[in-house]
Amino acid sequence: MENIAEIREKIYNYFHKNKDFHNFFFDDAQEERYAAYYTSMYLLKNTTESLLVHREKGFSSDPLEAYIEFWGIMQAIIIQQDSMLELYEAVTGTKLNSKSLTSWQELRFLRNTCAGHPAKRVFTMSTPLTRTFMGRNFGGYSSLTYERWKKSKSKGPSSSSLGNISHPQVELGNLIDSYEKEAAEKMAEILKFMEREWPNT
Repeated sequence: MENIAEIREKIYNYFHKNKDFHNFFFDDAQEERYAAYYTSMYLLKNTTESLLVHREKGFSSDPLEAYIEFWGIMQAIIIQQDSMLELYEAVTGTKLNSKSLTSWQELRFLRNTCAGHPAKRVFTMSTPLTRTFMGRNFGGYSSLTYERWKKSKSKGPSSSSLGNISHPQVELGNLIDSYEKEAAEKMAEILKFMEREWPNT
């Protein structure tokens, strides 16, 4: 998260030191964009710093505390992502296409999957129904495990009550690191746009 924090700080400083950029957003016609800018910047600061602190600290040895910490991390990442989307549009005037960001999307999918949200998942008519949950002793940044039941494609009953259950593992720390690289690149695009549109004189 260090790269995101660093670029976010550069954007903040550029805004306050560049008179033309400053005046653009303080124009009454840009009120909505300015509101999107400053709320996104606050949310980015809070989520990024919180994620940094927890990564250094690690998960609690108490499984119940660790469980709450995991969901706090996942929600903070979603808020961070949504803030970047808003910031990108507020500054550039165009929407950020996050669909091509593989790790970005994998984290959103992981959060929804582990939450069982919805608990009964049917993606399309051609994919099987699944139910998932994450137990208390899920692991940590190095490896996370959750349980998934997937409906059999065959019409008959399963040969075993456990035959359709699997326990996928995710290297959470590595996934977050990959996502951070993608996100930092998009943050850098915002800064470069600012420098082109409102150059320092």
